[in-house]
Formats: sequence, C-alpha cells, structure tokens
Amino acid sequence: MSDIETTVLGADAPTGERGETLLARTAKVALRLWEGEDAGERNPEHANDYDYVAYVLSGALRVTIGDASAVEVRAGDSYAVPAGVTYSFEVTETAKVVEAVAPGDAV
Repeated sequence: MSDIETTVLGADAPTGERGETLLARTAKVALRLWEGEDAGERNPEHANDYDYVAYVLSGALRVTIGDASAVEVRAGDSYAVPAGVTYSFEVTETAKVVEAVAPGDAV
C-alpha cells in the first residue's frame, strides 16, 4: 500500500498485520475496518503514539480510556483515544468497528 490511497474498492482492500481491512488514507489520516472481532477478545491496557477515533457498526465493546470508568459502546456509539493516553477494551458481543487513525501511517 502506498502512502496515499484515495480510492479503495472493497474487493481490493488489503489486510493489515492484525487482520484489519485497510481502507482509504492520506499521510495525515487512515481509515480501517475491524470485522468479526469475537466476544471475549481483550486488548490489555496500553497507549499508542497516534490518535484514533472509532465508530461501532455492530456488536459491543467495554472500553476504558485513561482514568475514566469502563463504558460499554454498541452499534451507533463512538469513542476517541488521544495519542499517549492508556486504554483497554473487551469485546462483549462480536463486533464490527471502523476507525480513523492519525497520522495515516499509524500501525
């Protein structure tokens, strides 16, 4: 995938290292899709060196961001995690989530 993918047809969308579908992107922002994230999957507390915002298309996750209490997010809900802020999540219902990350080459 090059540094800029202004148009990505679904059938041609590449898969990332962790199974995510890599969608359109520029040097400043990228769009990714996570499908079939299974209930019970956990991502332990950690921080990234990039910002990301997420929108839940289906399913549910319990998300903890920074010092805030855990919140369950479901289809139609969204959340944001600034760079350097710790967060964790657990998939509570098989989920599909679309996220935008900045910068566009964030891994």
